[in-house]
Amino acid sequence: MTDLINRVLQRVPAPYHLASEMEAEATMQQQGFHTPDDAVGNESCLVQIYPADVIDGMLLLEYDFLTIGRDIACDLVLDDASVSRRHVQLIRTPEGHALQDLGSTNGTLVNRIPIQGRHILNSGDNISIGSFIFKYLSAGSVESQYHETVYLSLTRDALTGTMNKRYLLESMQREMARSLRRSQSLAVVMMDIDFFKSVNDTHGHLVGDEVLREFGKRLLSTCREDDLLARYGGEEFSLLMASTERDEAIEIAERCRAVIGGKPFATAIGPLDITASFGVACYDGDRMMKAVELIKIADDRLYEAKRDGRNRVVC
Repeated sequence: MTDLINRVLQRVPAPYHLASEMEAEATMQQQGFHTPDDAVGNESCLVQIYPADVIDGMLLLEYDFLTIGRDIACDLVLDDASVSRRHVQLIRTPEGHALQDLGSTNGTLVNRIPIQGRHILNSGDNISIGSFIFKYLSAGSVESQYHETVYLSLTRDALTGTMNKRYLLESMQREMARSLRRSQSLAVVMMDIDFFKSVNDTHGHLVGDEVLREFGKRLLSTCREDDLLARYGGEEFSLLMASTERDEAIEIAERCRAVIGGKPFATAIGPLDITASFGVACYDGDRMMKAVELIKIADDRLYEAKRDGRNRVVC
């Protein structure tokens, strides 16, 4: 419980930070933060699903109004430049909870579509406020959907739709053991968006998020059904391919490279030419090798591709 309290308190404005565990638990209740065991199932709630390091509980919507923004006076403070000082208000209405954007700079999106006027929410809607993504769960569906939401958050990257690093590493170790037993090959590809930092620095993180989202979408549409695509961190992704020989892995990596660089990415500031670099490694049945070691080989080849000029595959 102490770890949960500490992580939740990171989301509470500084004036509310308290020293003792007893006071912290009281603050969680006052601020509306509840663990699943605390949820009574008759209140709607918000669950933060991106960034992924704040999946600690739910924020019950117990009052008629909830103002969200960067300002310390807001009910829910999101201290990030992508969020306006008073960004959006969540309002309880006879039809259910509604969102009202407060003239924010970057707008408020529901299921990736900017809202206009007062927008009534449906259970399961994703709400984007700057770089933050929440899921809205309506009263009566909170308990079951909460656990599903948290499970998906622990395994899937909410921004790109790909799996996350934790899921990748657990799956890779199992696939390596299976490959060893069956004397089958296995390949992993590490890939990285070229010059991504300049996209963020020049156009802002929201445009960077658009690029990441489209990058994941294009790769998911290109990979085979049984391949596992994961966001490894930042702008780096990994592709795990079971029962795949070296030549086939290179062919798939080249296909991915072509789908990324073949057409500009549509963004809020206009089309951007995006390319990526790829490193390929194959598992040779070494009993002592761990998943992170195989990834390291692919990662070294990825950075070789970077040094050689980017927008290429190295194996």
